[in-house]
Amino acid sequence: MRKLTGYFLILTTFLIIRVPDWYPDYSISTPGEQGSIGTQEDPNARHNYEHQLLADPKTGVISVNRKAELSFAKTLPNKSDDTNQLRTTQTTFRKAGPYNIGGRTRAAAFDIRDEKTLLAGGVSGNIWKTTNSGVSWTRSSTPNIRNSVTTLAQDTRSGMQDTWYFGTGELLGNSARSLVSPYRGSGIYKTTDNGETWSILESTIDNASPDNFTSMFQYVWRMALDPENLDQSVILAATFGGVVRSTDGGETWSTVLGEPLINLGVEDLNCADAPFYTEIHRTSSGIFFASLSSVSAANRSGVCKNDTRYSRAGYYYSVNGINWKEITPGLLPSQHHRTVINSNSSGSEVYFLSDGPQQSFLKFTVNRIIANTIDGTWRSAPSVIPKLGGTYGDFDTQGGYNMMVAVHPNNDQVVYVGGTNLYRSTDGFSTNNNIDWIGGYSPENDASQYEDHHADQHLVLFTPSNPNIMISCSDGGLIKTTNNLAETVSWTSLNNGYVTSQFYSISQRKNSRSNEMIGGMQDNGSWFRNSVGENPPWNRILGGDGGYSAISGESDYRYVSFQNSQIYRTTLNDNYKLTSFARVDPVGGGNDGVPYLFINPYELDPKNENRMFLLGGNVIWRNNNLAQIPGGVQSPTPIGWDKLETTIINDGFYSCISVGVQSDIVYAGISGAQPGLVRINDASDDKALTTVFHRDSLTLPRGGHVASIGINPENSQHIVMVFSNYNVSSIFESFDGGLSFYDISGNLEEFPDGRGNGPSVRWVEIVPTTAGFTYYVGTSIGLYSTNQAQRENTIWEQNDPEEIGHAVIAMMDYRTIDGRLVIATHGSGTFESYLTDAKLFTPTDEISPEFTTSAFPNPFMEQISIVYNLPEDQEVAIGLFDDSGKLVKTLLFAPQYAGKNQITWDGKNNAGVPVKPGIYFAVIYYKGEKYTERLIRLPQ
Repeated sequence: MRKLTGYFLILTTFLIIRVPDWYPDYSISTPGEQGSIGTQEDPNARHNYEHQLLADPKTGVISVNRKAELSFAKTLPNKSDDTNQLRTTQTTFRKAGPYNIGGRTRAAAFDIRDEKTLLAGGVSGNIWKTTNSGVSWTRSSTPNIRNSVTTLAQDTRSGMQDTWYFGTGELLGNSARSLVSPYRGSGIYKTTDNGETWSILESTIDNASPDNFTSMFQYVWRMALDPENLDQSVILAATFGGVVRSTDGGETWSTVLGEPLINLGVEDLNCADAPFYTEIHRTSSGIFFASLSSVSAANRSGVCKNDTRYSRAGYYYSVNGINWKEITPGLLPSQHHRTVINSNSSGSEVYFLSDGPQQSFLKFTVNRIIANTIDGTWRSAPSVIPKLGGTYGDFDTQGGYNMMVAVHPNNDQVVYVGGTNLYRSTDGFSTNNNIDWIGGYSPENDASQYEDHHADQHLVLFTPSNPNIMISCSDGGLIKTTNNLAETVSWTSLNNGYVTSQFYSISQRKNSRSNEMIGGMQDNGSWFRNSVGENPPWNRILGGDGGYSAISGESDYRYVSFQNSQIYRTTLNDNYKLTSFARVDPVGGGNDGVPYLFINPYELDPKNENRMFLLGGNVIWRNNNLAQIPGGVQSPTPIGWDKLETTIINDGFYSCISVGVQSDIVYAGISGAQPGLVRINDASDDKALTTVFHRDSLTLPRGGHVASIGINPENSQHIVMVFSNYNVSSIFESFDGGLSFYDISGNLEEFPDGRGNGPSVRWVEIVPTTAGFTYYVGTSIGLYSTNQAQRENTIWEQNDPEEIGHAVIAMMDYRTIDGRLVIATHGSGTFESYLTDAKLFTPTDEISPEFTTSAFPNPFMEQISIVYNLPEDQEVAIGLFDDSGKLVKTLLFAPQYAGKNQITWDGKNNAGVPVKPGIYFAVIYYKGEKYTERLIRLPQ
């Protein structure tokens, strides 16, 4: 099909044949701000979605022990193992970026010896190192360890500066796990070669059983070292439950503040009366400040039936890190959650920023220290919390997910505060008068981003030689300004190979050998790339949490979405900037009882990519011609959508969808107590469409979540269905269109019934090869494949243990014409491979060589469908005229596909007003010819 730029050609043709001047203006102007079609994230919905994917159906708990899961992974064969005789060839996968996009970063620090050297860590994307100020990065931690990096610290003592530590485990925000069981870490890691290699501190290894967490080191909020103690390697760590201290570089620990939770064995901490949030900060003068939240695990979880405030909650200080004294002011609300602490360069002024039902921002001044006791005062009034108004202008921590405070090293009055936005005050936030909005969302106060910056702030770093040069760490990675005091602060990305993006989805153009791919990312929206290699830039299309996407054939339509199934059809210019958009999800989609999924699936029909199938909770929707939807609209549309009534289910919900490459068959997975699927035969034809359900809680895991259905491109009756829950059998194969299944999970399960430490399986692709088939599955411990599905004896092998490693694979997309497989991970970016043994073919469809048209029901009262068969791909224009020849409505002016096409008319004119009963004419312009269909509207 020709590009949309071909409109100019067809317009010329229309003028030559004297078509009336009724065609619409499809060159829709770009919306005032790109982000106006975005939205802020909904963390609770995200976590609920992740819980659906992963929870053990029997217990309702995400019963994963990541350490045990990775240990189990070591028992599985991989293709690079010289001793492995199962396969003789190894597929090569290469990094595909995004080179210029970073993921959520809570930890970063300069090397005290060389500010060009910087270490940083993504919360599910490894430790990275640059030695050239962010011009390029290398990953220094292996992808095969638990890389949920939350805090980072260097031993700055002379002779010890090659020693660093990073803490792991994120209690808030990581969608590789759910809020009910967040992304647990595995303790604290250490390097003695300046970040080149890392090993875990044995004393911090947890012994968590699958259903519980039993170690405070599974969640490390912050670390602070003591550089003044030259005889001991002192580390203080703010962990779940309190502050712990080591004097031997992490070999042993003792609790110095909070609850003594070290070495408790198998005791479950989910309901522990211990502070959920803790913080530690060391000033330049050597004083330690800390906080313990009033919220404990016992009163936060909602299941422990303990609403009691944690009794030792408050603010503390210590002059030696061992003995602590409380300094909680009366200004602090009794209910306070997460707190962040920072001080000025002399250590005399300390800021405490606390989240909770009532936010608090307090300043403590150290006057003097007498006999290990601080003589200090609290500012009489709380510091001003930024409230700049509008939808996005106020300080927002999103429940403590994003918050930071920092004082400019050269000016005590310049203080930076971060929530969703980054703010600067030039009077220490003592008044509202001197607060500037310098990052995060745009000061235009819509959902767009501040230019070259990103929402959700976690940390700022001041360059030692020039503190006006500052690095901001956010959900968008690392971003630098050369003047943090400027009236308008400008930013430059340092994400030059800092590949920590957390993908939900990936798609590619299917009908040509294109380099294009679109990826949807947590926090970062939907991005597009169209160049070869690892390093080409990706370009942002849409904000929010990036969901499913698709590229429409050889037209310029790219479909992107964000949370809760807001779907947009977009076009881009040659610089990949948005030139037009239309919201295309249906009015009435996703009801309150069975709503859309947070990241909700849809898929284009590969035979006609103007046709979309969309999951709507307990029903499947179909749109036969998305091109009919007018541009510039940001609300759901009724145009072209049909709710497929025969797909309605009374229990459970639809969780994945796949469309046959060469047949008119659609499969959709059903999750719930009775899992299974529906097969829609003749899915594009209202008259012939039939549905076949198969729900089986005997063979399939009862209560399981169907995450993906892979269809054999050559035979749509051959499918593989995968379940993403832990503690269930994961992979099932059918050769009869889903009427019967065989478990082929094989060695990916520790025990035959799915119990044990086997991975979560997220995606499946069936790839025809020159020798048969290869099945690829994306899991929580990397990419695995087999070419011999032998039921319970199936042997799955790991692919690319060095690069992909044990990264969590969220989605894959396979293309038959050249064997390209693209892979999206949650924390390690994307990968691609051209599978060398793939059986290549271009899908074909039998197309009638004749142009035909019809309309039904005709006569009609409310809505009529106009069906037309095209011999080949071409732009088509359709206008609706009354019997006097006057244009009533423009129905279509867009690319259409060879074969059957369909549009609808609702009996309204261009102004949206119902027309009177009578005779009307649909005039179809195709390849310079004009075809007319007579329509009769009856009185209602």
